[in-house]
Formats: sequence, C-alpha cells, structure tokens
Amino acid sequence: MARMKSTDGEGPGKVTPLRRTQETRSRTTRDKLLQATIDVLMECGYAGLTTAQVDARAGVSSGARVHHYPTKTDLVIAAASMAYRRAAELGQARAQAARTSAEPLRHFVEDCWSVYFDWPFLSLVEVVVAARTDKELMARIGPVLEEFHGALRNVWTQAFVDAGYEREEAETVLRMTLNMIRGMALNRIWENDIAEYERLIETWCSWHAPKRMASKRRSM
Repeated sequence: MARMKSTDGEGPGKVTPLRRTQETRSRTTRDKLLQATIDVLMECGYAGLTTAQVDARAGVSSGARVHHYPTKTDLVIAAASMAYRRAAELGQARAQAARTSAEPLRHFVEDCWSVYFDWPFLSLVEVVVAARTDKELMARIGPVLEEFHGALRNVWTQAFVDAGYEREEAETVLRMTLNMIRGMALNRIWENDIAEYERLIETWCSWHAPKRMASKRRSM
C-alpha cells in the first residue's frame, strides 16, 4: 500500500500555521489576564478583586477567561506564579554578577529591594494573609512561595560563597537582610519613609563591608 504524502509540511510532529496562531492567541490572552490580575490586586486588594474586573481590565470575555482560569483563585495563583518567576529570573542574573563582586551584599540588597518595593509584593501579601484561614488557598499558594524562596536561597548562598563567604555566614547574612527589607516593605503600609529605609540599608551595608575586608585579609 502506497504511503500517503503529507502536504504543506503537515504530518506527524508538524505544527501547522493555524495551530501556531491559536497557541499565540492563547498565550496572549493568558498574559493579558495575568497582568490584569496583578493590576487589580494592586488597586483593590485580594478581597476586592473580582473576575469581572479582571475580564474588563484585560479586555477579554468571561468565556475566554473561564477557558484558561475558571475561578478567582486560579487567576490569583497563576498571576502570583508569573510574578515570582519573573522575580526569580532577575535574581539569578543579579546573583551571577555578585559572584565576583567585592560587596555581594549590595547586589542582594538591590534584588530584595526590587522584589519588595518595585514589585506587587504588598498585594500578594494579602493573598498569603487570606490563605491563613483558607486551607485550599494555602495549599496552592504555599508551593509557589516555597519554590521561589528555595531558588532565591540557593542561588544567592552560592553567589556569596563564590565571593568568599563561609556558607554558614552567607546563609545568616542573607536571611537577616531579606527579613530586614521585607519588614520595611510591610512597614511601608503605614510609614512610607523611603529615605529612612535607604539610610538604614546603607548603614547595614557599610557596617558589613569592613568586616568582610578584614576577614579576607586574615584568610590571605
């Protein structure tokens, strides 16, 4: 029996132009919905967010949204995953630069600042707070947080070790710095004094730099 020839490059394993177009449209729709979710979270908070608001902001029909994200929880978890993934990618790039820096702490501070001050951190905190009494929500947001913080801890600990820190020292400095900046970001809710936060962070970095230089001289 003669084998039938495929036409126009179609056949097993081939992606047709029509399929590519459909995938592109779906990806564009998802991106619009997730960005709209972040925007509405920032403006209205978790409690105030509705799927109708997200649909309107994204310019997407409710039917199209339901196809990708049937519920409010689905939207919020997907948006959080997207935001944390982007933050992790930026963090990896900054950690790479910190490996050969004389002051890797300043690179880590820059990364933490971008996550907790230049990013929709406060809106996602509301999601975590809501999850405290919502087991289903916690079961879904918990793994997102664990993945992000695990990756953050691993890449930055190795960057500090490569820059000359002992592993235990690196872990301690990273944890202290992270909690300090994250605490400032929460404090910003009622005391938005950016200049004071920057002064405190600069003091922390300045205190730490001489100790690092002295430690390096002792090890030479």
